Amino acid sequence: MKTIIFARRNLKEMLNDILSLFFMIVLPAFLLVLMVTLNKNIGLNETFAVENFVPSIIIFSFPFSAMFSGVLVSRDRSNSFLARLFVSPLKAHHYIVGYMLPLLIISFIQIIFLYIVGIFLGLKISIYIIVSLPFLVLISFLFVNVGLLFGSTLKEQQVGGVGSIFIQFVAFLGGVWFPLEIVGGAFEIAGKILPFYHCIQLAQKTLAGNFQNVLLHTAIIIGYTILVALLAIFSFKKKMIE
Repeated sequence: MKTIIFARRNLKEMLNDILSLFFMIVLPAFLLVLMVTLNKNIGLNETFAVENFVPSIIIFSFPFSAMFSGVLVSRDRSNSFLARLFVSPLKAHHYIVGYMLPLLIISFIQIIFLYIVGIFLGLKISIYIIVSLPFLVLISFLFVNVGLLFGSTLKEQQVGGVGSIFIQFVAFLGGVWFPLEIVGGAFEIAGKILPFYHCIQLAQKTLAGNFQNVLLHTAIIIGYTILVALLAIFSFKKKMIE
């Protein structure tokens, strides 16, 4: 119950921040409408076809959640809010879950909202939209833990800068704006070593009903999620001890 109360407080903090809501939900929806419409009118490339770009922009929306959640955790650290809570009976896992739950709720809202926008833009309604949901939620876990790691290790003023760089990393090394194969070389290799390319591939393939290499993409994402989660938990517990 105490964890739920703490999670509710964090959710209210995020929902009351109009700027963060704009970047987490409105901006990705605007980019989705803009690029899909441009592609229909002037034919950019297949990257911006609605069936490809909807899952890509959903993944692109997750780093914004990571950044603003990192700001919340870091702010709670800087204003001694967490220090006061640390004397309460709550354990480390209560705090972590209390931050994770609202982030997962917001991620689910992002997924549903962007799918609805995509349907209005011509995305075909199919059973694979539902099939893709658990995979997208799985992917969101990775970014939720990145946000917790940012908040546990960085100062509030640093989270915004690092988060902005992280967003660009996800966009360019994940293949949101263009396929990695177009650039090739070390850029493509680096992109495929990191999890972001696999996030977008998994989202696109499950929506298309193409399950080739889905297990490989899923395994890589789970591996990175576990690694980042362990780092985030270690950093958070260290701050509790300090």
